Amino acid sequence: MPKKLDYRAVWTDAQALLAAHEEAIAAIAGFFIFMSAWISAFLVPPLIFENLDNSNQAVLEISRYFEANWRVLVPTMLVTIYGSLSLYVLMSGRRLEKVGDALGIAAALFLPYLLASLLVGWATLAGFFLLIIPGLYLSGRFAILPAVVTQGAGDGINKSVIRTWRVTSNCGWAILFLMLFVAVIVRIFAGVADAAIVAICQSIAGEDGIPIVESAVKALFVALEAVAFILMLVAVNRQLSAQTPGPDPNL
Repeated sequence: MPKKLDYRAVWTDAQALLAAHEEAIAAIAGFFIFMSAWISAFLVPPLIFENLDNSNQAVLEISRYFEANWRVLVPTMLVTIYGSLSLYVLMSGRRLEKVGDALGIAAALFLPYLLASLLVGWATLAGFFLLIIPGLYLSGRFAILPAVVTQGAGDGINKSVIRTWRVTSNCGWAILFLMLFVAVIVRIFAGVADAAIVAICQSIAGEDGIPIVESAVKALFVALEAVAFILMLVAVNRQLSAQTPGPDPNL
């Protein structure tokens, strides 16, 4: 019987995960994701493309932006990845006595996860360079990699990547569409909130506004989007793993 991703079941499971781990999620996401995004948004100017029609120019602008800001971008990115991985560990089904246990397991999995991410990232990037469509498809197929890595700690890079591919078989597009839906919804709310806060700050402090407040709002929605994606992808992994034959990765 072919696999099927039930969006309603994903939503219900994600809500249950949030309710079960609400305080720990707020603590980890607040410290590692929100604070990193806040520092980055406050210290680094936003990346603005002047010409999206020219792909070579866009790549050049990204390279220049990273070269100018890597001292802030790299550390905050690594901290964000670690915080996100800790949240995946938190919701992996393990019995954890305290939040520190999730942080410790995430630290042990950090390097293997980075290597696995680079592996699938290069494959996905190659797909985008080919005809874009393969890249989009691979994005869906490999989206649950962190959930698989944290669920099957100790499996190794190859086993985690293979397991991810098996679990998402026949559901790559369904996962991608769900990711796009969540991203669009969160960013609509983020755009409205950002515009409102900017307007309020400018009415108080003039044209320059209050950068520290405006960057905090941007960071808040970055953290909310990250948590929404993590909850969703953990729920997707749980649902599709139950439909995938093979040994339980927790055993």
